[in-house]
Amino acid sequence: MKKKSILILSLIITALILIAGCTPTTSTTGIIEVNSTPTGAKIYLDGVDTGMATPFTKTNVEAGSHVIKLDAFHYKIWEDTVIVIANETTYINPLLTYATQSTITLQPDAEGIDSTVETAFPDNNYGIWPITAVGNSASTIIRMYIEFDLSSIPADVRITEADLKLYQYSTNGTDNFTIGLYKITSDWEENTIDWDSQPTSSTDAEITNNITAGATTWESWGIDTLVQGWLDGTITNYGMVLKDTDESSVNTIAYFYTSDYTTDTTKRPKLEIDYYIP
Repeated sequence: MKKKSILILSLIITALILIAGCTPTTSTTGIIEVNSTPTGAKIYLDGVDTGMATPFTKTNVEAGSHVIKLDAFHYKIWEDTVIVIANETTYINPLLTYATQSTITLQPDAEGIDSTVETAFPDNNYGIWPITAVGNSASTIIRMYIEFDLSSIPADVRITEADLKLYQYSTNGTDNFTIGLYKITSDWEENTIDWDSQPTSSTDAEITNNITAGATTWESWGIDTLVQGWLDGTITNYGMVLKDTDESSVNTIAYFYTSDYTTDTTKRPKLEIDYYIP
């Protein structure tokens, strides 16, 4: 009798296991197939960057309400709430709207922030001088410091191009040389800075520009990434320092006008920015 009971119990357990194995599981996820026109838009799901771009199919998405955001360069951000149904595919294929580009030129007058420092006169401040210089000679090394107020630029813009432009009106020396633009990483004041009190700056140039001795022309440094960082807050705007990329050799000094130059105000330093609002 005992053996029979054990056998019956074993059969019951086996049956229960078989029944459990045959019971279908109810899926709680669906699929989102994301496309866009144009393609290549970054895909955000519920505020999280998926790391993917359109076209892309996202599987195992929990059923329910989700926010999809698409972000493509030079287009307006597209965002919408979609409903994902378990075991079904939700299709998304929006036509993105091209974002109009705008241009702003910052060219301050005497309120502009720029100055010069040099080794020949390490205690001198040149904050109100109408001219500045960059380069080196047998007797001195000269650097230029400059900063722009970006408060007039609308919030949340995307930079497509940004160029610092300085008007080179003269040179001292006959060798061509290279001026590097470096990000300043600590505070400084236009009316107190001198060679001995220079702020800290990056060791690697953001951009360089080859200078031709004897030329009188606008010189330009493209700083798109730097300006974008200043505007979105990932980089603190302490401005820029320009210096010869090789200050160890005797080269040439290039002379530029500052924001305090009054004879021809069109030749003051300027920052030209192209942007769009996504």
